Amino acid sequence: MNVRLDAPDSSGVRATNWLVVALCFLPIVMDGFDATALSLAVPALAESWGLAPAAFTVPLVATSVGVFAGYLGSGWLAQRFGRRRLLIGSVGLFSLGTMIIAVVLPAHSIEALGVVRLVTGLGFGGALPSAVAVATDFSSNRRRDVVSLLMALGVASGATAAGFVYLPLIASVGVTGLFWLAGAVSAVLVLPMAMFLPPEPAARQVAGGAPRGERVGQLFARGVRINTLLLWLYAFLVFTVSTALSVWAPVLLTDLGVSAAEAPLGLAFIYLGAIVGGVAMIPLAAWAGIGRMLIAMPVLTAMLIPASVSLGLGGLGLLIALCGVGAAVSASQNGQLAMAVALYPREQRTTGIGWSSAMGRAGSVAGPGLTGTLLALGTSASTIFYLAAGAMVVAVGCAALLRASMRSGARAS
Repeated sequence: MNVRLDAPDSSGVRATNWLVVALCFLPIVMDGFDATALSLAVPALAESWGLAPAAFTVPLVATSVGVFAGYLGSGWLAQRFGRRRLLIGSVGLFSLGTMIIAVVLPAHSIEALGVVRLVTGLGFGGALPSAVAVATDFSSNRRRDVVSLLMALGVASGATAAGFVYLPLIASVGVTGLFWLAGAVSAVLVLPMAMFLPPEPAARQVAGGAPRGERVGQLFARGVRINTLLLWLYAFLVFTVSTALSVWAPVLLTDLGVSAAEAPLGLAFIYLGAIVGGVAMIPLAAWAGIGRMLIAMPVLTAMLIPASVSLGLGGLGLLIALCGVGAAVSASQNGQLAMAVALYPREQRTTGIGWSSAMGRAGSVAGPGLTGTLLALGTSASTIFYLAAGAMVVAVGCAALLRASMRSGARAS
């Protein structure tokens, strides 16, 4: 299969439907908000239930398991029911699951919370791939990269919003009220989606309205299988580095000589950079193309990470470097989603997005675990930083090979 970056739109879409983009973006914002709510609530719940915060590991892990399964199953579900129905159903599922959490909280049952969170995670996992696929279905070729990057920014936007409004909401409605409110706001979005999301483009439909080609095996068809593996490895590496740095940043910075009081500030600057990088990636990709940016951002990450260690930066200089690391690695994460949109044709897009996102989720689990293991073995923070930089160098190679392969396919077609 040859992939053309400049292929004409087979469905006849000539202009981006921004109403559809908005109806897909808002649920993803609530996806990020609802998914983060439990993590934020753990300290308050632990105190209320008389448990250690570590006791909530089961529901937190169950969320990730559900999201991972949702990513993997999104293509099959899109094939069976259609992307529009999958999106609406996924939003309905995580909205209902979030409200059911409010119902089970008074029981003080970790097991019940874990089961509900597992099912809710399935909704989170089904929402992102279908939302990106539907939004890009109704985007012009020229705007498709921008739209996919915008959708990727939705989860981070929701998670950031949750962090800002958590304390005021807890003070006014309590932890239980937080989940009732979050679930209800998400559920409100279902009706306008059902009313205003148009049917899928006719060129992609078969009997029953389900899209053709949403099968995992199609990701390994002749001419695209190497690209699929390169994209998966890229996603795994950038998410591994990103989550390793975000989870262990205070510990690593302390090992580098930063005071315990100042180390959390480094993490805050990484997160600040992530927001800046996610936003900046949109105009940069529109200007230079997603292929070039997918190479440039990991290069920048690979340069800034060792610079933070080898140059002996301290104070404001170190914080600026960490902000740059957060920006570059966040842009790399968002870029892999846009590349999945560019790589796969319409009829395979939900599956392609879902599986590449699942590889990123796997990296999100592996990164903190590998870093924790290295620290337990006595590995220095500087060595861990250099290993992270090395992983990003490999990601650069994946992106370069992927871009060259896609350009070669475009010329051959």
